[in-house]
Amino acid sequence: MKSPFSLNLLVVAAFMLLFTHCKNKQQDLLCKKWRTVAFENKKMQEQIKYFEHFIDTLKYNPNEYASMADLDSLKKGLQSDLDAMREEQRLALENNTMEFRTNGVTITTSIEGSDSAMYNIEDEKYIRIDESKLKGSGESLTFEILKLNKDSLQIRFIDFGDTSVATLVPTK
Repeated sequence: MKSPFSLNLLVVAAFMLLFTHCKNKQQDLLCKKWRTVAFENKKMQEQIKYFEHFIDTLKYNPNEYASMADLDSLKKGLQSDLDAMREEQRLALENNTMEFRTNGVTITTSIEGSDSAMYNIEDEKYIRIDESKLKGSGESLTFEILKLNKDSLQIRFIDFGDTSVATLVPTK
């Protein structure tokens, strides 16, 4: 007959093995280089819609611009600014990658360059990135894992009170 102590030890060992296996599976899925294919930010989208509406209705609103002699040039200039902003967003999206390595280092590459930090997976639903663990100082950021499989990573993060969702796929 087995003692209660050895039975408890067996249960704890089985639980730890299961937990470790799940954690390794999450890390195995995450550990690769990902590129961003979509980025959603409701606040930013609302601001763009407002700006588009402002441009479209500029000549109909009684404001300081309505009396300008060359209202069409103003609209073209504002539309050009909006188009340039959209192109900048497109380029930023195309050039953004995140690589998660098995040694706990993540390398983020953007149009502005590359940066590295340490990361860890917590509770199977958060990726915590901490520059100070690698560099001695820096920022930390937490991503909530909304979806993680071999073909897709979707994360949500809050930056200065503004929520964004990014969708990434493995690079080829």
